[in-house]
Amino acid sequence: MRLRKAREGLLKTREQLANGYPYIPGYRIANGASTVADFYMQTNIERARELLELAVHLLESERNDDGRYTPTIEHCRERLELLGPPAHASAAAPGAVPGPVPGAVPGPVPGPGAVSGPASAGLLPQQATGTGTADGPVVAVSAAAAATAVAPASEGTAATAAAAAVDAVAAGGGVAVSVATGGETATAGATAGATATAAAARFPSHMNPTRDWDTLLGDWRSGSPDDDTVRRLVAELGARITELFGKHAPVSSESLLPVLEEDLHELPALLAHASVPGDDAQALHQRAKDARSTCRSEMLSYAKGDTVVDVRVLRRHWLASALWNYAVENHWHSSGYQTLADILGYLQLIQISYRYHEAKREQLLDVTETAVLLALGELRDPELNRVPYVYGWLRHAIGIHLLVGGPDPTAPKELRFNELIQDPRFADRHIYAEYWAVRVLNRWTEENRHRSSVALTLLKLSGWKADQLDRLLDLLYSATGFYGDTGTQEERREALAFWRKAGRDMLATIRMVRVARNPWESGSAAATGFLSMGDQDASVQVSNRLLQGIAAELAPGPQGTMVQGALFAGRPVPTFLALDSFGPVGVLKIDEVAKVRREKENFDRFAEAYLRPVYRASKCVVGSTTIANSSNGDLYQGIFTSYVFRHRDEPKTLRDWVRTADPDALQPVIEEVFMDALGPWLSQAQRTIGDLRGEYPALRPVAFELTSYAPGKNVESELEHFRLPEVAEIFGIEGGLPWQHRTLEYLLDNSALGSSPFAADPAYKSVTNPLWLVAHMAETGRRDPGTEDLFERLLYDRQYGVTTASYLTCICHGDLHGENVLASGPDGRRPDLYVIDFETTHQGHICKDFARLESALWSRTFSWDQEQLQQVRTWFVGSLRGTAMWEPAIPEDADPDVRRVLLCIAKLRAILKGCEQKNWPFGEAEYQWALLASLLPFARYRDHEDQVNRHLPFLLAADVADVLVEHAEGTGAGH
Repeated sequence: MRLRKAREGLLKTREQLANGYPYIPGYRIANGASTVADFYMQTNIERARELLELAVHLLESERNDDGRYTPTIEHCRERLELLGPPAHASAAAPGAVPGPVPGAVPGPVPGPGAVSGPASAGLLPQQATGTGTADGPVVAVSAAAAATAVAPASEGTAATAAAAAVDAVAAGGGVAVSVATGGETATAGATAGATATAAAARFPSHMNPTRDWDTLLGDWRSGSPDDDTVRRLVAELGARITELFGKHAPVSSESLLPVLEEDLHELPALLAHASVPGDDAQALHQRAKDARSTCRSEMLSYAKGDTVVDVRVLRRHWLASALWNYAVENHWHSSGYQTLADILGYLQLIQISYRYHEAKREQLLDVTETAVLLALGELRDPELNRVPYVYGWLRHAIGIHLLVGGPDPTAPKELRFNELIQDPRFADRHIYAEYWAVRVLNRWTEENRHRSSVALTLLKLSGWKADQLDRLLDLLYSATGFYGDTGTQEERREALAFWRKAGRDMLATIRMVRVARNPWESGSAAATGFLSMGDQDASVQVSNRLLQGIAAELAPGPQGTMVQGALFAGRPVPTFLALDSFGPVGVLKIDEVAKVRREKENFDRFAEAYLRPVYRASKCVVGSTTIANSSNGDLYQGIFTSYVFRHRDEPKTLRDWVRTADPDALQPVIEEVFMDALGPWLSQAQRTIGDLRGEYPALRPVAFELTSYAPGKNVESELEHFRLPEVAEIFGIEGGLPWQHRTLEYLLDNSALGSSPFAADPAYKSVTNPLWLVAHMAETGRRDPGTEDLFERLLYDRQYGVTTASYLTCICHGDLHGENVLASGPDGRRPDLYVIDFETTHQGHICKDFARLESALWSRTFSWDQEQLQQVRTWFVGSLRGTAMWEPAIPEDADPDVRRVLLCIAKLRAILKGCEQKNWPFGEAEYQWALLASLLPFARYRDHEDQVNRHLPFLLAADVADVLVEHAEGTGAGH
């Protein structure tokens, strides 16, 4: 029994070595050697001595600070003393295995490419043909392994020594040991002759799995070159792989296709002048075995840090192995699983090359997902059992995916140091990668907050199929071993049952959610994916599956739930209206965890505490599901706000309502928004003295103290947005909009802004560049010559400066635009109003919400034509000074759409003016600064793809900037 357990443990070690474990489990090999040596103490003294010496060498090479290995070392030395000094080779007992000849050069150490059996770092001992002894089978072992097994395991050769030692000791776990040496065989045991012949025949020289790739290529080129057939096979193999990717992992495999195409393109050159024994199945099969053997050996070296190896070349070696196995399929039609095993080896190598690479986070998640989906979708259990090393690859892939893409994501560069996978016995080591998934799953059973998130991830890796979920969990929990710290059998059974139930429960609930429209599902987040960033990191992409999972938790309907995002299409944050069988029930949003939690806190603190229930959500709930953004690792979460909608209500945004409402109803509704819906917040007005720049990111200096509103944003981040490629494209200027030019002249001459009807006025070139003004107001860069007095007044003047301003604050929504107010109900003239999205709610400048809504009305309500733009600018410029700012006139001949917007803006400005205090009336500049800082962001928002509507807020901001500068310079001249 002890021998059997020792041998099983050693075979397991070989599989782990081949799968790229980061350190050599020398103590396990040593324990096995010690156990086998106890047996040989009675049958083969010299063999016992070799194994005991091996155990001592290995244990002494391990860290032994706490003395954990000392008893075993002493045990082995005591037995060595009992055996006495080694006998001379000539006096060896008949049948004893000869030790290494002094001074002899050991043969090559077997690599991890054993053709059959579990993954190993050396040639796996095979049961020899012929008769074994009465006590057990005869096992054949390479002479190189036996020679290396008794050599000291120096640091530089630890991997090869341990690998060979496993061979030798595992072989010793049988009763009879045969050592093949250059065609001759010496056998220990009663069946020397029969076993020697069988062992020599089993591994003839042309089947040596340790040969390097150049040797293999030399053999393959020994026949007539057949480059045309190679190219045909490469094309067919590429089509097969692409088909498999498209069938099982259509989205996650997308990022792998360019790499695959490059490797397939180079593969014919790698196999140039090779012959193709198309009619000889055995020859093709041998090539496939040799190629895979070498590939696994190379991959092991690469995984252990061999930086000399070119991973691109290794990838093509795996494809070459797949090519030969693909060719074998023409003869043995049931061998397709072997081709798939090579494809999985190819993916495993890519995974190894990405696993600690921070810039490859998304590709790492893609390759792990693709590998698991491909294996579960194509390989049946009997086929997996015939390529058992694939189990290790898949467990490793699942572990990486859970750690990097799970509910508590780890950066790839920090993967090895994650505390969840640390070996409890060693402070500087982690457990074997094969056990990562089970370790974290076991830990997460204790944290119910991760249940939904992990269940979604497991379902994603299972292709959203219950049977594949079962197979995935069985695959993970079939791995056992002390070194994985996988718990007791009962604990493992409980954990497996826990996650099986969690996954099946989640699968049942998401089937109750129907997605009517998801504007945020496109590109990399579609199909099996979850959540990622869209083009140029501008918006989040969310899959229907994730949306279903979050909606099932937050908005479960008695007969199911439907979510539709058409109402909020265009927003950067995925937002949906949730409905049950009786009508709309609330708003579901998916956003960064920090923002979601901030919204919940703000709802509790500001909305629920102050706003009347008819204008706000009745409750606000945050989901437990957290999903990592595969693009950057940021965590996202769902938040649901429920509203008291009626059965027949069809909510629309205030923006959409303004477009079609009776014009006479516009001003009363705007008044209701501010005086009734938000009135309790306005009533909290109080005066403060402070730096007004801190209220608006576009004006906020980089070194400004942290604020509760838009933390982390400042003028530097705002200016950076204007240099993004998308902004550069919409404004037609390479490198984006610069801030260094004082006037618009440069921009009008060198960007698409020159096509604006505003530019027809020659004087428009002298209008102030708003980016120049905000940059210098936030003290970015050196001031232009001659502007020192201007900015001294703008910043520090006692009455006009913004740094010591006296201004009113109140509770501000912080993001008040037409999509954050819903209009519903049967009365089209006086709809029911609902305020949503409290993520940026705070105590802030009283002008903020008014300026924000005005900017949105200009930018997002209509797509303006040239004539309308002229009317807009004429009115806007005329309403920036004096009485016209607070009581602007509405032209009788205004365009109907322009008139709608003017009516709304005139009303909101009048309401704001009414909020002033008798002894401290609003100055013009206070609202002008608020307008400038509110208009600029709308020029960079991607919500509106119309070029005119992106240019308009920038040009209106320029008019505001010009008025501010003109007033400051006029004030200075007056002094």
